[in-house]
This record gives sequence, structure tokens and C-alpha cells, in this order.
Amino acid sequence: MSAQVQDLTPIKGVTYYYPPHDAVLVFKDGAAEIPYGGLPVPLLEEDYASLDGEPSYDAVGRGVYQTLRTNPDCIHCAAYATLLRDAYPHYLAELASHAIMLDSKDVEVPYIDRKIVSLKVLSLLEPDNAGLPLEIGRAYLDRGLRLSALHMSTVSIYRAEHFLRRALELTPEDGRALRLLGEVCYLLGKYEEAASCWLDTLDLADADEAERFRVRLARISEGRLPLIAPVDYLEAIGAAFTCFHTGDYEEAVAILQDVLMDGIFCAEFPIADIHCVIGKSFVQLDMPRYAEESFRAALQLDPAHEESLACLRKVTGEE
Repeated sequence: MSAQVQDLTPIKGVTYYYPPHDAVLVFKDGAAEIPYGGLPVPLLEEDYASLDGEPSYDAVGRGVYQTLRTNPDCIHCAAYATLLRDAYPHYLAELASHAIMLDSKDVEVPYIDRKIVSLKVLSLLEPDNAGLPLEIGRAYLDRGLRLSALHMSTVSIYRAEHFLRRALELTPEDGRALRLLGEVCYLLGKYEEAASCWLDTLDLADADEAERFRVRLARISEGRLPLIAPVDYLEAIGAAFTCFHTGDYEEAVAILQDVLMDGIFCAEFPIADIHCVIGKSFVQLDMPRYAEESFRAALQLDPAHEESLACLRKVTGEE
């Protein structure tokens, strides 16, 4: 029988099955078994549709794996992760390999999301391993600063804060977690807490990182700070990029020009794409002179910004 929807986390392509209370999952050619009666089991819709009695070992594994990959925070997530560990170690090994592989390269946002999912599942099995929430927090921070995901930066940065605080609950003296939490607090406008995090770990940071922290600490002590929390500007930039992609060019320009009014934020977060998007918006608005100025401003920040260079050549007829 299927479970009632309100009791469980809806997952696209998955239907839940309630096994009998004495249900046992048999595997390894009958050499191993795990009782799973009473636990709502997620099955792929095609596996559920072909049920004839209890689901097979493979069907249960496919459904549990898909559910955890889709939403590792789902209801019964810990039980599903335990089932995966005990009966389907190959799936768990695949998740672990994703986390390791994706940590070794500069990847796009969908791959960061995949890494976060893998780490969350692993953390369900090792709730006292401080390294896992630390890496989840670091991944969320990375996600929150990606240009393609700035429209979700507030959510990402707050999630980063949650997991970094969890890591510090487990290991309060972890300098790396403290430094990352300082970054997050700074983005959220929690400047005094950011300063506290950095002061406590300044001696442990490498030379470049320590110098960056000293500059920020000086700004905090002198009150030379953005007018609003940096994350709010990042979210606004993301909203402006969305406006551009939906054809609302005037709104995109208006939002981005408001951001550029805060010189302190722009000095600390020099983003060439802001000027590039303004320039492309001016092109669409048939204002080539302003477009040229914007593309040149982008190239002042990043002389290697290929899109701005190509757009500048086009608008000036240098192609």
C-alpha cells in the first residue's frame, strides 16, 4: 500500500510503499537480511507500478538512493541513509566519490549542489564528524558567491552559517571553521562577530589571508562598511541579472547602478560582470555610447573579461 502524502516528503518520480511490519530485506544471495517493516519505502514510480508483493532488493535501493539524492533532508532521511550504508554500500561509495571528486576541481553550481547532497547524506551517518558540516558550509559559501546563483545568495549564505556553526559546536577551536564563519558573518553584515572570528584565528591564517583579514578588521574598526549587508547587494545583482535575461533592461540597469553607488562595496567586491550586463542592457536600449563606457569599465576591473572585450569591439565597430 502507498503511504499518505502528508506524512512524507514529496519526491518527483517517487511513490512511497508501506511494507508489512515483519518485512525483511534479503540480499547477498540470502546471506544477509535487514528488517525494514514499518518504514515507508520510496520506490521509483515504474518500480511501484510493477509491484507484485513486496519490492525487490534492487527496487528498494534505487528508490532510497534517488530520494536521498533529491532531498537529503527528507522525512526519514537518517533511516534511509542507514539502510543505504548497511544494504547498499556501492551507492554510498558513489556518493563519497562525488564529494571527493567535486572537491578537487572548479565546478559549476549544479555540481556544487551535488557535492552538498553527497556530504549531507554522509553526515547523516556521521553526525559527530565536524569535518562534514564544515565542508557543507564551505560549499554553501562558494555557491552563494557564484554569479550564476546570486539570486539565491541570501539562502546559500544563511545555510553556510548554519552548517559552520554546527561544525564549531563539535570542534569549537577549529580555526578553519572560525575563519569561514567570519567570512559568512561579514557577508551577512554581522561585522563584530566577523571581527571576533578573525581575531581569534589571525595567527593561524596564511600570509595573504591574514593580510586580507587585517584590512577588513581595520575597515570594521573605522566604520568604513557597505551601506547595507554585502549579501543584500549580491542578491540585488542576481535580481538584476534575471531582469536582463527576461528582457527588462531598464530595471537591470537601475538596480545595478544603485549597487555601484556604494563605493565601499564595489571596492571590496569588484565584479566586472556588473558593468558588462549594464553595457549589454544599453545595447538593447540602443544607447551605444553608454554601452561602450560600461564595457570599458568592466575591462578596467578585469582586462581579460572576454565577453566585455567582444561586446566593446562590436559596439565600436572594431570587429
